[in-house]
Amino acid sequence: MKHKLDMRGSLFDVLLATTERAAEILESERSKQIPRPKRKIEKPSSDSKRRKTGHHERPPLPGEFKIEKPSFSDAKRRKIIHNNERPPLPEEFKIAIEEMSRGADAPAKLVIQKQLYGTDLSSGHNRLSIPMNQIADDFLTEGEKEHLRGYDSTSKKKKYLDVKVVGPSLSASETVKFSRWDMAKKDGGKTSSSYVINGKWNAIVAKNKLRIGVVVQLWCFRVDRELCFALVRLPPGNCSLGA
Repeated sequence: MKHKLDMRGSLFDVLLATTERAAEILESERSKQIPRPKRKIEKPSSDSKRRKTGHHERPPLPGEFKIEKPSFSDAKRRKIIHNNERPPLPEEFKIAIEEMSRGADAPAKLVIQKQLYGTDLSSGHNRLSIPMNQIADDFLTEGEKEHLRGYDSTSKKKKYLDVKVVGPSLSASETVKFSRWDMAKKDGGKTSSSYVINGKWNAIVAKNKLRIGVVVQLWCFRVDRELCFALVRLPPGNCSLGA
């Protein structure tokens, strides 16, 4: 009788354990099927947008970018220089011109104010370009203009004038060639013309240590009716009037 009771107790324990395990499995399966509540994403309020983008600005749309207002540009600065700022001939050059003219009245005219570029300073080009469309004042006589348009009958080359140039260092003047170059455009457009100082131009560059980016003025004056030039180097900070 006692043995029967033990057997029943053992069976009861097995059934109880099985039932409890089945309940655990069922509960586990239910928990997998029940969806979890989605987390609510709060949109930033209009006040927070204003704090980030400015009180009166709307937030940028996707793909947009903010366009900053342009600063005082170099182009605008060059335009102001071109219209209003042409420094006068320095006093030391006036004295040098007076000495060359031996006290005679020799008023100077500004021919061009320009920034020096690589072609103005390369030894291979050996010339200072003076584009006609950038000349500040008419400085040649009609006879000189006609002479520079012509060709030498022997060499078939363009005629030139021998002129003296006082450089920025105010040392002894150099005698150089002053010519007119006419260049036809490849596409059949209008011919562009420039005056050039060549001949001993390389010597002026070396003697006065001229560099790319330096802004210079070229002034003309006459000694005994002969055409002469003064080349003035402006202090850093001046912008160019020409190319």
